[in-house]
Amino acid sequence: MSRRALFLLMLLSTTAAPALAEDASPSLVERLETAPQIGSDERFIRFSPFVQFDGGWASSSPGDFLDPADRRNGEVRRGRLYTDFGYDDWGGRLTLDFANWEDAAVTYAYLNYKISEALTVQAGYQDIPFSLQNIMGSRSATFAEDGLNSTLQLSDAVGITALAHGERWSLQTGVFGGDINAQPFDDGVTLAARATYAPYLEGGDAVHLGLGLAGGFDRQEPLSFSGGVGTNLVSLSPVSTDDFEKSSRLLSLNGELAATLGRFTFQSEYTVSRVEAARGEEAVLHGGYVSALLFLTDDHRRYEVDGGQFERVKPAHSVSKGGIGAFEIGARLDALDLTDAEDGGAEIAGTAILNWYPTDILRFTASHTYTRVTDGPDEGDEVNATLLRATIVY
Repeated sequence: MSRRALFLLMLLSTTAAPALAEDASPSLVERLETAPQIGSDERFIRFSPFVQFDGGWASSSPGDFLDPADRRNGEVRRGRLYTDFGYDDWGGRLTLDFANWEDAAVTYAYLNYKISEALTVQAGYQDIPFSLQNIMGSRSATFAEDGLNSTLQLSDAVGITALAHGERWSLQTGVFGGDINAQPFDDGVTLAARATYAPYLEGGDAVHLGLGLAGGFDRQEPLSFSGGVGTNLVSLSPVSTDDFEKSSRLLSLNGELAATLGRFTFQSEYTVSRVEAARGEEAVLHGGYVSALLFLTDDHRRYEVDGGQFERVKPAHSVSKGGIGAFEIGARLDALDLTDAEDGGAEIAGTAILNWYPTDILRFTASHTYTRVTDGPDEGDEVNATLLRATIVY
């Protein structure tokens, strides 16, 4: 049996298993929409499946800019099982991705300890605190894929983080090594910090400001940066840099501005990274995005002050309770400039999206992205890519 088939079998078995209840037996619908859990709220093990099915098609101008294999495709984009546990002030998470087992089997693997209500220490393989879209992750993401500036933002790594928060602010800072799926301890040291503040926080509405700083030193793995076309189904990178061999330093700055106001959600980030390689090459690369989304139904995206991020959408009128779910439309503009690097380029992209959240655990997405290369070897080339996605998320 393949790993993907095994994961789907696990999904069916875990969703069929009821969470333990103290007061009354849950209904069938409640059982299907609740992540299976053993234990109490203070001492528990919880299993949360997460599966994304992608399909789509793409075209380019000129026609040979796109590989024929990328013109129509489908895949299981993610097939994860989140295992969370808590024991009084201790907690942790282990997440395995069966759909990407060969390249990135482990998504998360960390322990944490709550020192106080305002301060937690976390150690293991985790998000580097630097950007809003990375902290939100794929389960809560507003768009199907991250903005183009994600190539400049730091990925997950093994390390230790301190997480503090107050009534309107949060602060995460830590020291990190490398990727647990590759070289967890042999790729230099990264220092990172992210601070957020909500100048407006009223009821369910919030305005969010964020700033991320990071420095990577003694990097041994070659660094390279590349763009995209709005879907992982297309392997094409319209712009990219050559490898920075044995980069000695990577300094990055990321700014965030976001808001959730009634049915409206605004989200934007801009990233600037300076790469200095051991052989003398250096480059300043930058990019960002601006996005806006609007619920067509009576729904609202919640803001979590503790982590300075948006929470996953749960419809006010679920289909499982006789409603129509939550419908949301949105648009995003992206830009990425790698021209300061040798053989680099620049691109812009525009994405339109429709999200439907029929229940707490289901999401259907249709998006279309237009990408144009504005500078570099392929200047003037264009790609149109359409993505259809079905998600089961706990």
